[in-house]
Amino acid sequence: MPTHGSALPADIQRKAVACILAARHNPSVAACPACAAEGLVIHDRSARPHAEWYQLVCAACGLDHTFLVPVAAPASWD
Repeated sequence: MPTHGSALPADIQRKAVACILAARHNPSVAACPACAAEGLVIHDRSARPHAEWYQLVCAACGLDHTFLVPVAAPASWD
């Protein structure tokens, strides 16, 4: 696992975003994107409407990372 503050490998980042999106519909399916252990804890740290931030914490492998999920800009700023 990378040290605190370092970037995660791209494959784990992709799995993390997929995990966050899946957990929105069914939180019980949350498995760690790094080690696949069940029991991943997802904290919503969002500052909507501009960004969604999620902290993922895994007791099994020590993952503790915050991920940004981009939010689309509104169709019109008027």
